[in-house]
Amino acid sequence: MAVLIAEDDFVARAFLEKTLDSIGHQCLSAEDGLQAWEMFQKSNVRIVITDWAMPNMDGLTLCQKIREAKSSSYVYVILLTAKDTKEDAIKGFQAGIDDYIVKPFDPQELKARIRAGERIIQLEDEYKKAQAQLLHAEKMASVGQLAAGVAHEINNPTGFVSSNLRTLSDYQKDIMGLMEEYKKLIKMLDDEAGKKRLPPCAVEQTKRILDREKEIDVEFIVNDIMDLIEDCKEGTGRIKKIVLDLKDFAHPGEDKVQTADINKGIESTLNVVWNELKYKAKVAKEYGELPLIECYAHQLNQVFMNLLVNAAQAMEKQGEIRISTRADNGYVEISIADNGKGIPEENLSRIFDPFFTTKDVGKGTGLGLNMAYNIIKKHQGTIDVESMIGKGTTFTIRIPVGN
Repeated sequence: MAVLIAEDDFVARAFLEKTLDSIGHQCLSAEDGLQAWEMFQKSNVRIVITDWAMPNMDGLTLCQKIREAKSSSYVYVILLTAKDTKEDAIKGFQAGIDDYIVKPFDPQELKARIRAGERIIQLEDEYKKAQAQLLHAEKMASVGQLAAGVAHEINNPTGFVSSNLRTLSDYQKDIMGLMEEYKKLIKMLDDEAGKKRLPPCAVEQTKRILDREKEIDVEFIVNDIMDLIEDCKEGTGRIKKIVLDLKDFAHPGEDKVQTADINKGIESTLNVVWNELKYKAKVAKEYGELPLIECYAHQLNQVFMNLLVNAAQAMEKQGEIRISTRADNGYVEISIADNGKGIPEENLSRIFDPFFTTKDVGKGTGLGLNMAYNIIKKHQGTIDVESMIGKGTTFTIRIPVGN
């Protein structure tokens, strides 16, 4: 963890740097408050140790500016001062300091105060992590409930449409049988008309029927009706599969270890997110033979969903997403690659951090990949990323078969 030191006395500053180095902290050192403030704005320090009396900007002003900056992470500020009255301490705490040490200070005391600050920072980080996970859990529960409701609403009309199509198919078979008998009768009547054995009205009616058959191409209609019915039955079957996959994908409360087929999980997820992918990318699949694994199947589907949607969003025009799986030395390995715009090298080390996103405001929370990382970690697995600007990105997930 980096520590920012603001101290105008060279000897005191060097002593602070040596003390911090002995407990494994990197130091950023400033000779006055103004320089420290400029360094703070460009860095990601979590602990600041500042002298009170300094040129250009004193320690209290520095502390106030740090508090006003409203950093996304809490910054622990320790004030060094030769002032030791109660009034001075009150002034310091009112300015926003967390702790103070009276000069000359004992190195062991400074180390102990820093350790206390680290514990507070850790607690704050854990609280934010728990809050983010709770937020995500609530979000997924809402998605699950919505999915269950949508599935119910779709299933009802799909059910009776499918039933009606089956009945219509049966009716069509009966009608076609009856029509065959009509056609035989018409042919017989036509033969008799040619022999002038029928009254003129029957001859005229027979001719009208034959002409009408030719006009509407009854043979084509009969065959096409069956094709249309089959297409409708196939469509309702696909809707049913989508609904089942949707319910299975985001069903609230199903957070338990179960035996799962990773290939089937990916297929189910593809079915759910297909509308997000079909206009942006072709999907190439190469599934290996995988053993069943004990896992939180629904959570892994969330990971696959996030990576697939991200891959599609990385496409500036029509691209390709490649999915491959294989078994490897007690692990199941999943690779999801795209040929999108890629991730800048300076962002690769941060993409799994909570709230980090390169998407436009309102288009991403920065929690998706952090969630994916935590789910894979929960499975005692790994998730790695390789990317090149203009070439694309590959995520590789490895999950042990037996957790």
